[in-house]
Amino acid sequence: MILILYSVFLISSAHAAGELSVRHHPSSLVFQGHDTLRESTLKEVYAASLGFTTERFSNWRGFYMADPFGVAQAIITVYIDGVSGIGHQKGHNFPLQTDIGESQIYLSLARQIKEHYPEEETTLVKVDLSNGVEDVQKYGVFYGIESVSPKQEKSKYLSIQIEEDREILKEIILLNEIAGKIEKGVQRDNVPDVYWFKVSALHAVTDLYGENSTQVQEAHQLLNTVILKLNSAFNKAYDGFALITVVTSDASHTRRSRSILETTETKSDKEEYNLASYYNKDYPVIFNIILWFGIIMLFSLIAICLFISNMDPGRDSIIYRMTSTRMKKEN
Repeated sequence: MILILYSVFLISSAHAAGELSVRHHPSSLVFQGHDTLRESTLKEVYAASLGFTTERFSNWRGFYMADPFGVAQAIITVYIDGVSGIGHQKGHNFPLQTDIGESQIYLSLARQIKEHYPEEETTLVKVDLSNGVEDVQKYGVFYGIESVSPKQEKSKYLSIQIEEDREILKEIILLNEIAGKIEKGVQRDNVPDVYWFKVSALHAVTDLYGENSTQVQEAHQLLNTVILKLNSAFNKAYDGFALITVVTSDASHTRRSRSILETTETKSDKEEYNLASYYNKDYPVIFNIILWFGIIMLFSLIAICLFISNMDPGRDSIIYRMTSTRMKKEN
C-alpha cells in the first residue's frame, strides 16, 4: 500500500507542472536564469514586486529588486488552467511546480494590499473568463463590455460548431474586449492594482484533440496574440510600471493527489532548510493570554488551598460544624 502511494506521488510530481512567463516588468525588477519556481512562492514574488515585505523566506534566485523606489504599480496575470505551456519563447520563462491553487495566490496578494492601504479604494479584479461577460461586468473598469459571439472566419481549425472550440474562442474574444477597454485608459492612484484573468477552456480543447494537434496550436497562437495586445494596453496604462505575467498549470490533472504532494513537499522543506514553523500574526496575543491566565489560575489555586488548610473548623466554617460526627439532633 505504501509503495502504491509513493508511486502515485512520484507520478503526480512529474506531471504537476507549469510555467511562469514574465511578459513585461518595470526596469527596477530583474528576472534572471531559469530556476524552477514553486507556485506557493509566486505570491511572494508578486508581493516583493509591489514593495511589500514577504511573509516567508524563499531561496529562489530568479528575481531581485534593483531599485526599491521603482516598484510595480499593478500586477496583471493571465492564468491558463490545465496546460503546462502555450509555446511562447519571448520574455523570461521559468518552470513552475504547482503545489497550491491559483486562488490562494490572488487572495494572498489582495489581503496584503488591503492591509497596507486599509482606507484606500483598491482595484482588485479577478475574472474567470469561463463565466462569460457576467463576471466581467461586476467591475466598473470594464463597464460597457458586451457579450460577443465567436465567428468562424476568425479561426481556421477551431470550429464554432464544437462546444469545446466555441468556449475557448469566447474566452479569447472576451480577453480581447478587456484589452480594448484598458487601451482607453484606467483610473490610477497611489494604491497597487491587481488584474487576474483565468482561462479555463484550453484544458478541454487539449484533452479533445491532443497537445500537438492543429486545433490546440491555433488556440495557443490566438491566446498569445491577445495576450500581446493585453500586454501593450496595460503597459501603456501604467507607463511601464506593470508586472505582466502568464501562468500555466496542469494541476487540474493531478488534483486528487495534490494533498499528498503538498504534505510531502512541506515536510522536505523544513528538513532540508531547517525552517521554523510558520505562525499566524495573532499567535503572540493568544500565547500571552493563555500564559498569564494559566499563571494567575495556578497562584489562585495555591492561595485557596493554603487558606482552606489554615481554617479553624470550629469557628470559620459552617461546613465543618454541620458535618461534625459529634453533632446530635434534639427531639
